[in-house]
Amino acid sequence: MNEFVNWCDERTRECMTRKAALSADGRNDEAAFMQIRANVYGIFRAVHTATKGDLPALLGKLTSIPAAWEAALTEAERHGDVHRACIERIKLETASAIRHYVNNLREAK
Repeated sequence: MNEFVNWCDERTRECMTRKAALSADGRNDEAAFMQIRANVYGIFRAVHTATKGDLPALLGKLTSIPAAWEAALTEAERHGDVHRACIERIKLETASAIRHYVNNLREAK
């Protein structure tokens, strides 16, 4: 599944390029959000490496890790923490995109 590693690396590069452009424009909050997206791609790339490309293990982590972020989102919303809720939503959206990509890879094989 080197395709997955390459895809994560490309997404990370795109996020970092976008982050640099946003920072140059003084849009620091948005730049920080792009860093969060890049971090999520890095997390699942590392999981893929740690599981030696085991697709079922990766898919399991694509469920268990975001479950913790769902809980954090619920807690942030309960406390009215808009900033934290936004961060958790970004992480969940990125994980969803990764899960979609992995499922498409699996179906293609």
